[in-house]
Amino acid sequence: MIRFFTFLPVLVLGSLLLASCATIEEQQESGEVVSTPPAGWNKQQQQRKQIQLWELRGRLGVQTETEGGTMDIIWKQSGDEFSIRLIAPLAAGTYLVQGDNTLAEIRYPDGKKRIIDNIDGVFAATLDVDLPVSAVKDWIRGLPASALPVEQISWNSRGLLHTIKQGGWNVELKKYTGTKILLPHALYLTRDDNEELDIRLILRQWLIDN
Repeated sequence: MIRFFTFLPVLVLGSLLLASCATIEEQQESGEVVSTPPAGWNKQQQQRKQIQLWELRGRLGVQTETEGGTMDIIWKQSGDEFSIRLIAPLAAGTYLVQGDNTLAEIRYPDGKKRIIDNIDGVFAATLDVDLPVSAVKDWIRGLPASALPVEQISWNSRGLLHTIKQGGWNVELKKYTGTKILLPHALYLTRDDNEELDIRLILRQWLIDN
């Protein structure tokens, strides 16, 4: 049974860090990329894995062979529990997903509800795109997806994850911003076995407790 939860108001979190494209200057990068893990990569991974309480707001764009569109996304995470709100443009409706690592409830724009017991099926059930939520949760924190084997990986000149190929996905992370920890604000995803698929996740704001 799903354990529903309520997130603490983000403004009362004493150690919130704001990483917003509007307020934080983008960290400049050169075009150099490397395939050798940079010094301190293990420590950096541990720091990123410790980001367990956060909220992000942005825009999700999906283009397939037959259709495409964009939605606003609000993703709140508290440990294993999460809430993802996908808001269609022009008042076309909202998908609300709430759950944890084992179960999720999806509320559709028409009010219907559905329980799924594999959270990696959330985007397939809402957007008809087989994009694993658990992998996206890692990628948006600047990490390789823990549940997928790494086929290729590269880092930028600042030692931040730049590209990664996992589970058939090609992921490019760009526009890192932040203060104490740099987080990506643009993710571009494609697949070799589906050349028509193009996914772009532009994160306008990060709120993290770290």
